[in-house]
Amino acid sequence: MNRYRPAVQPLLEPGEDLVDVAKVIPAAGAEGVGDGAGAAIGNALARIGAVTGESGSIARSFPKAEGGVAAKLLVVTDRRTAFVTVGPDIRKVGRLLWHVPRSVVARVERRPRLQAMARFRLCFADGSAVSMYTMRRRTVEALADHLGR
Repeated sequence: MNRYRPAVQPLLEPGEDLVDVAKVIPAAGAEGVGDGAGAAIGNALARIGAVTGESGSIARSFPKAEGGVAAKLLVVTDRRTAFVTVGPDIRKVGRLLWHVPRSVVARVERRPRLQAMARFRLCFADGSAVSMYTMRRRTVEALADHLGR
């Protein structure tokens, strides 16, 4: 968490406490390495179930955050859960793309690992969910501890 604190801290509201920061890749915007038919099939499989929920649901408002060199961060504070991108210079303030009150996050579900990265779902109070990847299983466990299992 400390690595991204300088980029995230200025985005907090007065009196808001930073709880956790996780580097993630939204499944909806995930792309593997390579080209050709194999990569296309792999990318399509990675996106299955990336977002569930009807139009207007919380999950449908979550950004895909495709491509680029920016790090994608899931930020948990004492008040809200947010999605922030940070450029190569992590000392600069990140860009807040999405946020919701913590109360609308129902739980974090660890999903079966089908690739090198750990997959999880952020489930919301309206029944919708968004899937993401992260490099470490312990990141998913920490998020689940903060946001619910």
